[in-house]
Amino acid sequence: MSFAVHFLPAGTSALQPPAVTQDEDEPVELTADEIATWDHVHPLLLKLLPADGHDLAKTTFSRQLVHDATGLMVTWQHGDYQASLPFWSANETSGAFDTLVRIAETIESTTGLVGVDEISEGRFLDHHADVAASFGAIADGFEEAMEQQTVLGWLRSRFRRH
Repeated sequence: MSFAVHFLPAGTSALQPPAVTQDEDEPVELTADEIATWDHVHPLLLKLLPADGHDLAKTTFSRQLVHDATGLMVTWQHGDYQASLPFWSANETSGAFDTLVRIAETIESTTGLVGVDEISEGRFLDHHADVAASFGAIADGFEEAMEQQTVLGWLRSRFRRH
């Protein structure tokens, strides 16, 4: 599971699924404008990522930048632009959430799009500190659930004193 910020036109007031322009199973190619926007934003995003590795995936349908250590991902598809961060508890303290904030600032300032988050369905940059606290709580919950779903985690919980 990941936390996502979706980038929408400034006039959009709420998070809504992208409009379906053709069969949902068929991806829509990026337009020349979308590619040009990505080509402008991409080098700026690379400067924001920590030095340890990243991957770039490039097709006629999308562009995707992934930071290996944090799983932070920026995805650029026709009409659907987003940045996401996995709910890993390490991302709460590693500075990854702060990087997500800087990425949102960069995308907003260079594209005119507005980042709307999935927790509050409001503008992410208006309340990112509150969202960071919610992110941490959700990440801790996921880590605890995953710990209990593994054999080792289950064994530990059986012998843990309450």
